[in-house]
This record gives sequence, structure tokens and C-alpha cells, in this order.
Amino acid sequence: MDNSEKYHFNDFTQSHYIEILKLAKQNYLFANYENFKEKEAFLIWRHDVDFSMEYAIELAKIENDLNIKSTYFLHIHSEFYNLLEYRSKKQIKQLINLGHDIGVHFDTHYYNIRSKDEIEKHLSYEKNLFIRFFEKVPVAFSFHNTNEFIISCQDEYYAELKNTYAKVFQSEIGYCSDSNGYWRFDRLYDVIKSKKYKKLQVLTHPEWWQEEVRSPKERVLNILEQRKAFTNTFYDNLMIEMGRENIK
Repeated sequence: MDNSEKYHFNDFTQSHYIEILKLAKQNYLFANYENFKEKEAFLIWRHDVDFSMEYAIELAKIENDLNIKSTYFLHIHSEFYNLLEYRSKKQIKQLINLGHDIGVHFDTHYYNIRSKDEIEKHLSYEKNLFIRFFEKVPVAFSFHNTNEFIISCQDEYYAELKNTYAKVFQSEIGYCSDSNGYWRFDRLYDVIKSKKYKKLQVLTHPEWWQEEVRSPKERVLNILEQRKAFTNTFYDNLMIEMGRENIK
């Protein structure tokens, strides 16, 4: 068995993503971080956007076409995209206009956080940035790159934002994740088909769901190539837009 079969590379295409969502609609009632407590059985779908706003938009459009609402957690400190770029701001507005919620993908490592008080302080700062720049109050937050300390932070709210790693999500609700580009626990299609969990939180990362079958590393390299193509044409497009000479 090669890695492609062992790690289900074929699962991580946008066409298969559509299949999974259609199956999820048949087997579950979709909920969000604001209303899940009202339901006896549900599925919450979230995205941690680590690498690519472009692929986030592609999945958001697919979900919108299927009348599905999910939550996109955006990372202020990502090394792969800049939330404060003008085009990122337009993409965030597009996510919201497609009917999705946004949340803070919070990186405790950036601040070297070691206490809950520090979480409150820095998360409140990032929440206020979202409100100021994107004119939208985030509904929740998700931790980036969890460790033992982060997993122990199980309060329902920090900085008045719902914690996706709260005790209720760790002890009472099933979980399925594609972190690092493969299924960390169970294969998502199998979980949804079998209805293994009455209550389920799904975590996907948009960068893993691409047009072609690729390994996780190849998917990241593809995103970097797309970013490179954008930067290579940036100067040329800028000169055209400003009506200036393109001096080489």
C-alpha cells in the first residue's frame, strides 16, 4: 500500500468535498456555534484557514451552492497570507456575503502565552482588530497548533468568544479533522455515512481541498506557486493601473 492509498489522497479534491457535503446534508442537521445547544443532534462545520484565502473562497462558494453555512477561522499571523491586504479584506467580505461566519484562528505561540489571563488579553486585542478592519464581530475562536496547555483551556468563552476547544466539544461532541492534510482520527466520509456521532464537529482546512489529487506537501507547494504567480505579475499590473512606464 503506497501513501496515496494509505492516507486517502483521493479524498482531498473539491469534487469529493461536494460528495461529503451532500451526504452530510442527508444524515445531519447543520448547526453553528451560536445555536448548537438548541439541538439534540447536529453537525458543526468549521475551517481553520492556515495557508490560503483563495481556497477558502472556493469552498465557501461550494457550501453556498448547497445552502450550507460554516465558520471560517482566519489567522492574523499566517505566514502564507496577509489578512490586512486589500484583496484579503475583499475576500473576507465575500465569505460573509456568502452567508458564512468568521472567527479568530488564535496563535498562542505568537505571544508565548502561558496563562488564561494572557489568552483573554491577546484574544480580545485580535477580536477588536476583526471588528475594526472587517466590520464583523467574530462568533468564536479556534486555537492554532494545539499543545497540552491549550487543550487544558476548556472554558466555554475567552474574550467573550466561544471556544471551539471548550469542555463540551472535547467530552460531549464527536470530532473529525483533516489537520496536516490527512485524516487524524477517522475518515470523514465514513464518520458521516455511519452516523458514528449523534453530535459532530468537523474541522477542515481549505488548502487541503484542491482540484487535483496531490500529496499534502504537493498541495502546499501548489499554494506557494500560486502566491508566486501573483507576486510575479503584481508590478506589471500596478504599472498598467497607474498608467506608468514599466521599466525593466
